[in-house]
Amino acid sequence: MPSDLVARIENLLTDAKVDHSAKIAKLRQWEADALARQRAGTEGMTTASSRASSLEGEDLKQIEIALRSLGEDAIDQGPASI
Repeated sequence: MPSDLVARIENLLTDAKVDHSAKIAKLRQWEADALARQRAGTEGMTTASSRASSLEGEDLKQIEIALRSLGEDAIDQGPASI
């Protein structure tokens, strides 16, 4: 079952009242939030289940697809830190 972020992404992309740069800014914020939650989970700062971790990965994938549809690249996550 996809997260509610998938529906929010679709609504954002189809909202004619939101300009291109505002859509990108919102997607970047969602991307940063999802990356932070994912990082916190891998660093043991949350009690996230494996299902929640899987949803974070799916959210990031959907955000990346949306960014690419707007002509943008996803944030380079680089190597994992230790």
